[in-house]
Amino acid sequence: MSTIPGTRAASPYGAARMGMIAAAGAIIVSLIAYDLAINDRDLLAKDRVDWTLFGLVRPFVALVSACLLVAALYQPAPGRTLVDGEAPLLLGAAWLMTGALLMAAAAVAVVPTVLNETVREGQVLSILTEVVFIGALLALGAAAWRDRRNRAKVLGLPRSAVHAALMLVTFLILMEEMSWGQHWIGWTAGPMFAGNVQNETNLHNFATYRFEAVYYSAAFLLFVVLPVAWPAHVAAWLRPVGSFVPPRLFALAALPLAGLLYEEWNVVPYQLWFFMGVVVAWRLAMELWQAPLTYRAAGIVVAVVLPASQLLFVFGGHRMADGYELSEIREFLIACVILVYGLWLLRRQAEAA
Repeated sequence: MSTIPGTRAASPYGAARMGMIAAAGAIIVSLIAYDLAINDRDLLAKDRVDWTLFGLVRPFVALVSACLLVAALYQPAPGRTLVDGEAPLLLGAAWLMTGALLMAAAAVAVVPTVLNETVREGQVLSILTEVVFIGALLALGAAAWRDRRNRAKVLGLPRSAVHAALMLVTFLILMEEMSWGQHWIGWTAGPMFAGNVQNETNLHNFATYRFEAVYYSAAFLLFVVLPVAWPAHVAAWLRPVGSFVPPRLFALAALPLAGLLYEEWNVVPYQLWFFMGVVVAWRLAMELWQAPLTYRAAGIVVAVVLPASQLLFVFGGHRMADGYELSEIREFLIACVILVYGLWLLRRQAEAA
């Protein structure tokens, strides 16, 4: 994109794009308002899959909104390639994350009741989630240490402050996951936590659905939408932020976060994220069509497995023991994505050194 010297670069979000974003927002708000007014259904209410007429219309409307949003937000990447020095790490992460999604789908199809024993507190997946978060914290710390001599500012803040914020957020999520040590040491939550849904020493179970909505949505927006929506050309004051924005191929690895829906399938924002994920997956697959075979295959597999597995969860999720099992798997995958982000940052700092 060329500009006249001395003039400001054109905005990547023109009137047409803003119009599509506004239209998608209006459609989603109208859908939520109708659901609340007519069906008296809370926005974040979880239940079994809704097979009523409105339950069938809801995902179709979410799909239309998702197509509008992806069309508006998805940015071309002139002069950049998806396959670069950091690509092998992200390709491996994409295969592993998609493999985990396939394993979850296979478990729901073949042995759905086993998932409950695997994901409960103190069981294999719960422990692995906490271990992976510890690894993510170490990776982010190593990236911060390697970047310690960089005096550049990010939105007026030292880069060290950005690194510290990333580590602090990861640390808080880790401690909330392990209930600040309760899962390992085994104490009983005191009277201060009497209102906690699971009688645990944490804050998120005082408002579980709201916390999950923020947590899951933030992970999807930061690790799937942001990499494909970040323009190749931004205003000068935003350029330092770009060094912390994951590359486009990162979205391919993080796309399984958009799936794994059963109890939350009727929640409009989650449906919106899922359909956005499917559209992004196919666009990335098309971008990877000219890439080496392993990358092209990964793009196609993710684009196929994401919607196919969700169909299985919608039609077969009722066979699970409790229904929340897929949420626990998603939280494990979020931990994995943050670990990959930390490793990517570390690799990026090593290349810049």
